Amino acid sequence: MPTPQPFDSPNQDPWPIDVRFLVLHYTAVDRARTLEIFGDPARKAAAHLVIDREGTLIECVPCWQGTALRGWHAGVSRWDDGVTQWTALNDSALGIELVNWNGNLFAYSDAQYAALSAAVAHLRQHYPALQRAEAILGHEQIAGFRGKADPGWCFDWPRFFAENYPDQPAPQRVPVCPPALRAALARLGEVAPPAANAFWERVSLVMEAALARP
Repeated sequence: MPTPQPFDSPNQDPWPIDVRFLVLHYTAVDRARTLEIFGDPARKAAAHLVIDREGTLIECVPCWQGTALRGWHAGVSRWDDGVTQWTALNDSALGIELVNWNGNLFAYSDAQYAALSAAVAHLRQHYPALQRAEAILGHEQIAGFRGKADPGWCFDWPRFFAENYPDQPAPQRVPVCPPALRAALARLGEVAPPAANAFWERVSLVMEAALARP
């Protein structure tokens, strides 16, 4: 596995976390815009790793060498693993962003799945909790109540677990985006420019507002 390209995001805290989970996201914008956001202190957002459509891996918050600093990717979040009620998962989770305009509409590339598998294999060597398939979550599993809907319908969870945890039962990861909203997205995808950052970023925000629960 090649060393990730470095990108030093300011949106992190300078202390290590006890890694218990790995959270997958989609960016809602292209690679360049993703790094622009992660480089902006005012946005207060950054995942540890970014994987672009070609499979290039970029490290934005340190984690690759075995010490993970606290990245700002999960936000207000919670997860019940059957034993513990976890909250504020920035304190315990790595984050990987997959470049995708909207993972409820657009497929992820084979290069992204391959790079993700290589990254997970590497991270498992450093963070024992990630040896369990149950430790891999989508943002929608931990923050769907806030309208987060990533990595979405188009992320192939069965493929991911078969490729990365073939000796373990595949956990259930249910998308939060309802079929009616997904159908509306499909109609947008037919008429909207597929490479317009402002448009798809706005769609993501509207989706969050529509899906958020009180």
